[in-house]
Amino acid sequence: MPSNQDIIEEHKSNLPLPEQPPVAPDWNSADERTVNVGAGGRQEDLSHSGLGSDTLREPATASSGVRTDGEAWKTNAAVGGGREAKDDLGGIPNDAVTRDAKNKPGLADTTGKDYGYPHKSDPSSGLKQ
Repeated sequence: MPSNQDIIEEHKSNLPLPEQPPVAPDWNSADERTVNVGAGGRQEDLSHSGLGSDTLREPATASSGVRTDGEAWKTNAAVGGGREAKDDLGGIPNDAVTRDAKNKPGLADTTGKDYGYPHKSDPSSGLKQ
């Protein structure tokens, strides 16, 4: 009577072999040909800054230009990205900072004049016309 190992080996020998041996997936590769393919590939500069991959889609190698002054600290700071570049602002939008920091120099004035609610569309008036 054959042993269990002999039976296993006999069954394995009858299995069809693949045409090519399988290759382990390369998920941690820095080679973008193997991981950044298809619909997820790079299309355009999403930051609107003109800096390309310095602001988005790549590992963060620059400090935030909001928190770090690149000139003062002699470091790479990503400035002029996102909404600042998209809306062609001269600085950080003042509606993106706290109330205490609203009128500080270097902010771009992005809050429009407050006209209040027009009489007929005041939500506190209910459905009265």
